[in-house]
Amino acid sequence: MDVNARINVWMRRLGRPNKKEILEGDILPLLFKLGWPMMLGSMLQTTYNLIDTIWLGRLPVPLNTQAVAAISLAWPFVFLMISIELGLGVAGVAMISQHTGAKRYEEAYQDAGQLFFLFMILSVILGVLGYFTAEPFLNLLTGNSPVVGPAIEYLVIIFIGFPFFLIFGAFSMSLRAWGDTITPTAIMSISVLLNILLDPILIFGIGPFPFMGIKGAALATVFSQAVASIFALYLLFSGKLGLKVNLEYMKPDIRKIKKFFKIGIPATAARIFDASEFVIFVGILAMLPMHEEVLAAYGIGNRIINITFVILWGLGVALTTVVGQSLGADKIIRADESAKRGMIVMAGLMTLISLILVIFRYPLINFFIKDQPDVVNIGAMFLLVLAIGGPFFAIFEGVTATLNGSGHTKQQLGLSITRLWILRLPLAVILALILALNSTGAWLAIAFSNVIAGSAAYVVYKRGWWKEKVIEKKPLV
Repeated sequence: MDVNARINVWMRRLGRPNKKEILEGDILPLLFKLGWPMMLGSMLQTTYNLIDTIWLGRLPVPLNTQAVAAISLAWPFVFLMISIELGLGVAGVAMISQHTGAKRYEEAYQDAGQLFFLFMILSVILGVLGYFTAEPFLNLLTGNSPVVGPAIEYLVIIFIGFPFFLIFGAFSMSLRAWGDTITPTAIMSISVLLNILLDPILIFGIGPFPFMGIKGAALATVFSQAVASIFALYLLFSGKLGLKVNLEYMKPDIRKIKKFFKIGIPATAARIFDASEFVIFVGILAMLPMHEEVLAAYGIGNRIINITFVILWGLGVALTTVVGQSLGADKIIRADESAKRGMIVMAGLMTLISLILVIFRYPLINFFIKDQPDVVNIGAMFLLVLAIGGPFFAIFEGVTATLNGSGHTKQQLGLSITRLWILRLPLAVILALILALNSTGAWLAIAFSNVIAGSAAYVVYKRGWWKEKVIEKKPLV
């Protein structure tokens, strides 16, 4: 048995569905079959920041609060840079999945090659941009807060390694659109394990390494991501994964690039608006009394929330693949039924998760930081209030996944702007600053925006505008 055959057997044993099953199989088992590797993958991705938070939270007082607050301030800025490219990734997922569903595999290979080309070029540009703009931007945002110094130490290293984050992102998006959600998760597992081993060594200075604190956390993350990216490129270009990419497919194709940007610009705008909102929201938190404690609590609470959201993200990725391939195969009813069932399951699971977070909110926050009761109390309130909007956020994510699979990104842009800019930021200013509810007001702004936006997203789904596919109706010659 050759290498390709062995890999296919291994994938089938792990549960990867074939193309026929994606288009004809029972929907709910299919969503979980496609989704569980992405749930695990999302958990592993979240683990990068989670591990940093756990170890930095064990630095001596008050260095622990300052370090955790610093990465809470740093990551929205990283996300802002990444978001510029991820919109093009949405275009790639829509095109690869729909060409795959239509059995136009050569075009799917070409789509993946163009996605890698665009990601590689932009990742270098954005890494340089982030490296030089992080410090003045964060100082402007926070009014020269003492937290900015360690945040910059972290960001400088992250942006030097920025291309590795985006290379693996292109790899993961291409394969999941193809229908393989297992391979990216397997590689991410190796990377996270490496990060777990390196974090305490580099942060605390074990063995021959000096004490590096927050810089050690950044180095561990970048090195681990580099290993994942190099291995991913080897597998993809070797042709062992079914989806084939070579240098020929990476030559700029103006026709495809225009299509990427037509679909991707609204999705990019949505992610830029999302990321910018998170940055500004952190800036609002930095204006509050006890802002270091508030930022630390927000960072810890967000990481806990992100762990619980892995189920939503995994099912959302599966839903995107099924909707995209179903529309590509002209199975409109199946696409609609998949979206409806996916949203029902996601909302039900999020309701259960929200209840668990409310019950265990104090021990969860306390696990991440020691001897800081103010941080624990503020973080526990964060988890309590956010539970209000949990099921509605699940609906919002289900509709977003459906729009991603169909390639109708303008509607997604409208929903994102509504949730974060029309609702969340004004509510945060009113409740936290004007009415002086402080951090509780900020948490209420998040919850209320999720409730209203989730309801609006369901209306968009019911209107059915998303059911028209975005690829050409006939193969190109």
